[in-house]
Amino acid sequence: MIKIATKEQHPVQHPKIDYPGVDILVFREKPATAEAGDGSHCRHGRNAVVMTNQELDWNDPSTWTAMLDRSPCGTGTCAVMAVMHARGELRIGQPFVHESIIGSTFTGVLIREVLDDDDEYAIPGRKAVIPEITGSAHITQFSKVVVDPDDPFPNGFRVGDIW
Repeated sequence: MIKIATKEQHPVQHPKIDYPGVDILVFREKPATAEAGDGSHCRHGRNAVVMTNQELDWNDPSTWTAMLDRSPCGTGTCAVMAVMHARGELRIGQPFVHESIIGSTFTGVLIREVLDDDDEYAIPGRKAVIPEITGSAHITQFSKVVVDPDDPFPNGFRVGDIW
C-alpha cells in the first residue's frame, strides 16, 4: 500500500516515455564508506526491494501482496546511485556496493554526468548520470511445464496471503 500512497502523493512522469510512476520500492539504510580491496574507498549500503505481483487496490485486501527481491535490484541500484550523487554522497567513478536483504551484492559506479543537451542521453533541463552495474546471476531452474488433460485445475489455484 506504500506504493499506491506514493503514486498518489508523489506522481512521477518520465519526460520521454509513458511510465506508470513508482513501481518497485527500495528500502535502504544510510550508505557508509568502506575500504575497497585496493585501498580506495567505496560506498556501501544495504537494502530490501519490494515488488508487487499484481495491481493494488485500496478496497481489495486480496491485492495487498508483494515479494522481496533476492538481489539488490539493478534498476534500484542505479536509482539509488543517482540520488546519492545528487545529494553529494557519491562521486563520479566512486564504487558503490549495494547489498540485498540476503547478502547478495551488485557493485555500481557512475561513469559520467550528462552535461550537454546534445548528449544522446540528455533530457533538456534535467541533470542525469550514466551508471554501470556488475554482479552475478545464477540459474535457479530448468523446467518443462505440462498440463494433464484430466487436471481439474489446469490454470492452477491461488492461496491467500496471511499478511
